[in-house]
Amino acid sequence: MWRWLLIGWCIYWSEGNAQTYRLHGTVLESAGLSLPQAHVQTSVKKAAVTDSAGGFSMIVPGGKIQLTVSYTGYRKFSCTMFVKRDTSLIIFLESKSEQLDEVVIAADRTLQSDQFETNRMSTNVLSGKEISSIPVLGGEADLIKTIQLLPGVTKGLDGTTDLFVRGGAADQNLVMLDGAPVYNTGHLFGFLSVFNPDMLDKVESINGAFPAEYGGRLSSILDVTSKSSMPTNTKLKGNIGLLASRLMIEQPLVKDKLGVWVTGRRTYVDQVVKLTGEELPYFFYDVNAKLMYRPNAQNNIEFTLYEGNDVLDFTRAPRATMRNRNITNNFTLGNSTQTLSWKMNFNRFNTTLSLYRTAFLYNIQSTFADNSLFVRSSIEDVGGKWTIASDSLSRRFSLKAGVEAVRHRVAPNRINTTGEISDILKSGATTPQTAIETNPFFQVDGSVYRRLRFSAGVRVSSAYVDKTFYWNPEPRVALRFAVDSATAIKASYSRMAQYLHRVSSSAVAFPTDIWYPVTSRVKPQMADQIALGIQRTFHRQHLFVSVEGYYKWMHHLIGYREGASLLLNTNFENQLVQGQGLAYGLEVLVKKELGKMTGWISYTWAKSERQFDAVNDGNWFLARYDRRHNLAVVLNYQLNRRWSVSSVFEFISGSRFTPIIGQYAVPAPSLGGLDLIPVFAPINSVKLADTHRLDVGIKYRTRLDRKLQAEWFIGVYNVYNRASPIGIVIRPNGDGSFRYEQPGLFGLLPFVSYGFKF
Repeated sequence: MWRWLLIGWCIYWSEGNAQTYRLHGTVLESAGLSLPQAHVQTSVKKAAVTDSAGGFSMIVPGGKIQLTVSYTGYRKFSCTMFVKRDTSLIIFLESKSEQLDEVVIAADRTLQSDQFETNRMSTNVLSGKEISSIPVLGGEADLIKTIQLLPGVTKGLDGTTDLFVRGGAADQNLVMLDGAPVYNTGHLFGFLSVFNPDMLDKVESINGAFPAEYGGRLSSILDVTSKSSMPTNTKLKGNIGLLASRLMIEQPLVKDKLGVWVTGRRTYVDQVVKLTGEELPYFFYDVNAKLMYRPNAQNNIEFTLYEGNDVLDFTRAPRATMRNRNITNNFTLGNSTQTLSWKMNFNRFNTTLSLYRTAFLYNIQSTFADNSLFVRSSIEDVGGKWTIASDSLSRRFSLKAGVEAVRHRVAPNRINTTGEISDILKSGATTPQTAIETNPFFQVDGSVYRRLRFSAGVRVSSAYVDKTFYWNPEPRVALRFAVDSATAIKASYSRMAQYLHRVSSSAVAFPTDIWYPVTSRVKPQMADQIALGIQRTFHRQHLFVSVEGYYKWMHHLIGYREGASLLLNTNFENQLVQGQGLAYGLEVLVKKELGKMTGWISYTWAKSERQFDAVNDGNWFLARYDRRHNLAVVLNYQLNRRWSVSSVFEFISGSRFTPIIGQYAVPAPSLGGLDLIPVFAPINSVKLADTHRLDVGIKYRTRLDRKLQAEWFIGVYNVYNRASPIGIVIRPNGDGSFRYEQPGLFGLLPFVSYGFKF
């Protein structure tokens, strides 16, 4: 039982005046830990949301005000105070968890509606709880699959982790885990994301109006934050599903000072297939860990680690035919990140210093009789970022500034072959490259007058590669006009530059895709985007509504010559071309975050076009994933404390492809016959069939005793068994003509998972 802890001190003064003053402070829980995303409200219609350190700041008029602080799972704090000068507060909230039958996890309180009070737009926010409550493939909670249900985001093939945001390519999204870039986001060849749902705290998907501190990609920033609450006692959490199982341990080491959590996950597809008498020598695993040290209220030090690998090893398959023919095949794909973060609060400033290392590589080894093939590709980043921020230098303005630097070491392709295969595929290597990016940034937020607020900043990005230097100023502007207390109009302009791109051997992301920096021949990709939107909150209904339109024009986009062969190609730079693109669309989001019924409805109408001088006779054409209409309905209904029902309905227009419309005969080079040459229609001129799908799930929570809790999650993926097309197959009709068929993937799939907490 918590002892009463409600310590707040308010400064009373005998009289007020018409001047304005800065009211700032920190909101803490009883053990002295910060409470991020707490709501601070006043009777003079001023409000704020606490930051990651529990801090808040606002400008209020002098005189008597009522101050209220609220946070889910804690008693509301309220007091009356007289403000006659700049005032600093420390407010402690008392936990009310002892009165609840269910455990309240405060860190799950991440609300989309909090964006309403900020100058930001084009930003979608998800909590770990929302991600875990949605029925997805195999019942395995999946961050990337959930992001694909938000406005502005188009997915690739069904079941994959590709993201295509506002007309951009899949490599134009910067995915970060606690500040470190993640280059490969998929396990199980793209069917599951690399992010263990147990370690998630908050996820922000920024599709436009980019703050100056972010850059390096054209289309979006996916900022994934892992849990950072200090463990108070030993906790064990696990989940057993059809595709994988996971386990998480939280352990305090020094009370309120030092703590650690570790979570791991492994698939057992290989073991399940064994039960059928077959062999599938594939598995993946990942491990996340975080060490937290808080020596005092002004300092917070965290070290985050992630290691994950996919392993396909046919040498583990005891098949006689393979042994007799001397066949071996193995494939390893891996991600690795480490981040050290130090947050400091002093006087009127907050600073953060982050150092990180991230690496991605794949190895392919294959032997057949006297033939052998070895392929390796890797990229390693070592970087750092320092920011300093203050919201108290002026009563009307706040600022954030800093610098980010990173060194990319890229070894795109190294191929070794022996035997007869070397006559077809020569040994060789793409020249390794080292690229250094440096990005200072500055941003100021303020108000012109009571209803109009702004954010203005600039990021000066640069890259040095092989004696070639590029630099680009990237201005960012965002405006917020408050129509009334519940309605705001927002507008933004931002420019982004990208100095690293992915060379893909197909229309979808394969593990053999490679990352490559700009060179003297390949210029940085650029994008300018403007957006206009309106947001409204309905407080009584707990509804957030957003409607946005955007227009984006892109330069120096990466494309490929017609007929280019990129698979295992060590001289792929000669196959690259650069061109331009346009993307524009309308996005609608209606989200309900509190109450028995929660969820969202998102709709996107979007168009994306490309133009390359050396492709399609220089004419404009639709992008591969120009999927015009995207609709998602996500609902979760809490029947009672134990039972809840969730569902996802998704409709999406088909992706584009280039059909063969004819053939013509030419003499074969040997003059011994004829070769048939296909005739193609204009690029991406035909659309695959539209697709839609319904998933449902039922969750039952049971309480075995006060220490052990458990839940079952049972449901069906693709209820009415409508498979989504994954491509085109040409079939002969028997009369010399041909037809196109669209094979599907993933029909009706039931799932079940069991989770527990101790």
